[in-house]
Amino acid sequence: MARRLSALTFVLLLCAGLAVVLARLISAAPGLAQQVRTAAWTDGSVTALLVARVDRAAPESPALDHAMHGLLYAATGDADPQVRQGCAGWLFLAEETASTPHGEQQLRQRVRLASLLRADLARRGITLLLLPVPDKVEQAHAELCGLAVSDQARGRRQAWLAASANRGWLQTDLRTGWPGPAYWRTDSHWDRTGAAFAAARVAALARAVLPRGATAMQRTTAPQASVRNGDLARLAGLADNRPPFAPEPEHDKISTLTITRGGGLLDDVAAPQVLLAGSSYSLNSGFLDALQLQLGQEVSQQSYTGSGYAGSLLDVMTHPQRLNGVRLLIWEWPLRSLYQPLTGAETDYLKRQGHLP
Repeated sequence: MARRLSALTFVLLLCAGLAVVLARLISAAPGLAQQVRTAAWTDGSVTALLVARVDRAAPESPALDHAMHGLLYAATGDADPQVRQGCAGWLFLAEETASTPHGEQQLRQRVRLASLLRADLARRGITLLLLPVPDKVEQAHAELCGLAVSDQARGRRQAWLAASANRGWLQTDLRTGWPGPAYWRTDSHWDRTGAAFAAARVAALARAVLPRGATAMQRTTAPQASVRNGDLARLAGLADNRPPFAPEPEHDKISTLTITRGGGLLDDVAAPQVLLAGSSYSLNSGFLDALQLQLGQEVSQQSYTGSGYAGSLLDVMTHPQRLNGVRLLIWEWPLRSLYQPLTGAETDYLKRQGHLP
């Protein structure tokens, strides 16, 4: 019964939206009928004309779009084509649930790319530590509540482990012992618990390369929590909505890390020996601060949102001055990027190394 009611509400919303567009279309385009009669029907001109008219007739209102997204979420539980809902209030990135054509081929190319990058850094005297971040749909699997995940997506982490096994790589395991769910409900990233766990796992491996430092650091946390709008809520157009027109809001206490560097103002300060090249995971939930506290030394941040598999690392490789003094490079990347088509930067690097025509 609930499913039928949701479907009926969804149809009514569609009909209401269609009625608004048709009314505006008729009032704003009195000459449309004549244009349709004279336009060609065989070359797509009529379709192009109607699409252009509908685009102009549709009301442009961010507030209305926001309200429609909220109504759709309240009526159906659906959020957006790019976002899926699992258990109540839990949002997941649709990309993590779907299959990617030719994904296995992209995986093989990326294993080759990792091997080449590791060798390139080794020639510079730098150890590479890999931090592949599993998908939220795997780490927070108990919150899926029947959300469909493709076989390819479910096997992505195991496929990477099988392809990268026996290569002698220094690689962090975030699956074993994961303190799940440890992800924000309305965000694609780990929360502060997950970020702290990841930092501890990375630091445990890093100490085999660099001993723990003695840099003085102090972390302070805001006394009051503030509302945190997750990236999935924003992507679905649900940010700033309140239940039942959006999931329950999440709250976070912002923390900051103060590092005391030795020497006077005019003294040379040694560059950090550790560099972090990662994705938005490295920029979220205080991961960098937790990592620096675990290592007892400063870490240079060279991450950026949207870096995908190797974007930030390849960017560092094209600016070798950023590697001055670096002994350990931590390369963080989301496993969901494994099967995606190679980027231009990845293709160019493989070509320069003679591994692509």
